[in-house]
Amino acid sequence: MMTNPEEKKLTLINVFPVAPSKQKQLMDILAKASEETMRHLEGFLAARVYRGVDGTYVANYVECRSREDFDRMLPRPDVQQHIAEVRQITRGNPQLYELCHVITGIPKPRQEEETRMLSAEHAIEISKPWSECLQLCSSLDRWPEFMPAVRTAKILNENAGDQEIELTAEFSGEILTWRSRREIVPDMKLIRFWSLTPRYPIKTLAGTWFFEPVASGVTRVRVSHSFELADPNQEPSIRAGISRNMIGDLQGMKDYLEKRI
Repeated sequence: MMTNPEEKKLTLINVFPVAPSKQKQLMDILAKASEETMRHLEGFLAARVYRGVDGTYVANYVECRSREDFDRMLPRPDVQQHIAEVRQITRGNPQLYELCHVITGIPKPRQEEETRMLSAEHAIEISKPWSECLQLCSSLDRWPEFMPAVRTAKILNENAGDQEIELTAEFSGEILTWRSRREIVPDMKLIRFWSLTPRYPIKTLAGTWFFEPVASGVTRVRVSHSFELADPNQEPSIRAGISRNMIGDLQGMKDYLEKRI
């Protein structure tokens, strides 16, 4: 529906890229700024802080009564001090918005509700710098050399680190071929991926490889998965298949980089 034409609230939406290790610190700074300073200023209406579920983003939503109120708040020394704290961690992409449309959902019968999102995570420490670990994971043609389940892996399309790839691998005793999209982000020390052709009973599958320095020349490689199932009864077998493959991939990466194979 259309909003009231007289409704001229102004909304600031700021999206911050952030290292996973700094995400909570950034959220705490933003929440503290709203709690201690912003909420006491004339024209301030509301603020919300959103956590990027993959750990690499934070979004801040600030609603003001008008552009004039916002312009009056921004130059204040206490507001600028909070901005300086944020900039010690990252820089965002602030944009101002006016609300134009609100569309609400149509309630579904209980049986049509979406299936719940599931998650799984595995990690291993490798005695190599994070850059070497990320480079090996980025080199798709080398995957069959150290990932036990992978038979073939190739890039179908590529544009500035954004790739469409095709994999053939063993999963739960079957040899399957599927396509995925992945995004290589060296600045954030991570690789994200999304399945483009999930196989039943998997409805959606996505995840992130994190390459986290823990000491000089030592990296914690962590892989997180989020997935939905069309048949919740198959969760144990799907979870077991994901775990088996990822534990094998991580151990294979460790052995390969540490020259054990």
